[in-house]
Amino acid sequence: MILLLHTLIEAAAGLLFMFHPGAAELVPGFAAGSGESYTMVMKMYGLAACFLAGMSLLAYFKQQNKELVRLLTLSLAGFHFGMTIIQAAYNADQRAMLLHFLLLIFLLGYYVQGKKLEKGSAGA
Repeated sequence: MILLLHTLIEAAAGLLFMFHPGAAELVPGFAAGSGESYTMVMKMYGLAACFLAGMSLLAYFKQQNKELVRLLTLSLAGFHFGMTIIQAAYNADQRAMLLHFLLLIFLLGYYVQGKKLEKGSAGA
């Protein structure tokens, strides 16, 4: 379930940044900007978010491949850890940091749960 939730959040943010000119006003913590460089950064951020959505969707559809799911889940958690640190340090609006932190916690929980289930089935 967390993988689908992550996919929805990242895909929505990604598509918003890639295709909606006023996306910065809709997302907490983004300052208003203008110019080609600002537009380029917004579209790059959107593409990165869509890529992360694709990673979590791949993990969801490949749940039978436990190693791949663990790798992707831990990678996504690592990304959200980094984003939490960056948002906490540089963004005065802490709502974006809180979202990344919650996704980090949920993804780590999913990862740990998978490890426990693996150890439990290995011991049986």
